[in-house]
Amino acid sequence: MRTVSRGRSVTRDRVKRRYSCRASRSVLSLSGLVLLVLTKGADALTTWVGLSFVPGVYEANGLAAAAFQQLGVTHGLLVSSFVVVACITCLTEGASLAIAVRRRDGYLAPVVRAVGYGLPSALFALIAVYNVTILLDGLPSLAALL
Repeated sequence: MRTVSRGRSVTRDRVKRRYSCRASRSVLSLSGLVLLVLTKGADALTTWVGLSFVPGVYEANGLAAAAFQQLGVTHGLLVSSFVVVACITCLTEGASLAIAVRRRDGYLAPVVRAVGYGLPSALFALIAVYNVTILLDGLPSLAALL
């Protein structure tokens, strides 16, 4: 009787842990993706304002500049931002899935997601702040245009 009840409780505990672990992983994926989209959106918005309204501002990224020449600033930013977010998401989720498959407990998968979403998000946030400093430097030229 002891082994049967213990076996059932162990099985239930394993199921509970498995689903709670999956839920926490999906929450981390969703929150990481939201953070990535928000920071990339801030980068894209400040880039658009700078390229559209501040004279003398140019895109330092050669690939993005080529996209802007081909598609225009607005469509180029939308396309390039979508591609960047999609690539980072695929790489991060693919790496965390590979680790989760290799290790049954999936112990390092949240770490991979935190790094995979966190580092690019921090970079995009820094770029957006840098873009704001360039926009603030361009305020006198904006006042002259008005």
